[in-house]
Amino acid sequence: MVTGPCRIERADIRDLPLLLKLWRCIPGLGVGSGDEEESLRLFMERNPSTCLVLKYGECLLGTVLGGFDGRRGYIYHLAVHPDYQGQGYGRELLKEVLHELRKLGAPKIHLFAFNENQLAAGFYQSQGWEWRRDIQVFSWDMGKWKTEDV
Repeated sequence: MVTGPCRIERADIRDLPLLLKLWRCIPGLGVGSGDEEESLRLFMERNPSTCLVLKYGECLLGTVLGGFDGRRGYIYHLAVHPDYQGQGYGRELLKEVLHELRKLGAPKIHLFAFNENQLAAGFYQSQGWEWRRDIQVFSWDMGKWKTEDV
């Protein structure tokens, strides 16, 4: 149990194994392609101010990855260890990443949650996020196709 102050700080490349370990213990989060250490390292290098971790001492309790493509901001893997959920840590991580995305000029932010992850859906709705029913998400996996097929 956390009994002292936690801090939110920029994620560091050295945090990557801990991020992956945390994400894998959270039901409904979904760790998949794009979550390899090299991909995450590149994402963090491109978005240094919006990739954040919540720490207590050297213990990693939470994460959020934010990115801005010049048009929209995106949030990925907002996660708090199950033992520490419901204590406001997710709200603080969300608030901080939104602050950083605003400083970069992002006028609108999107995030994705799996349909079956009702805990995440409830959290985001309680924070004032709009559940979009007017769009569908389509994905293209470049690893499944040869270059000449695209």
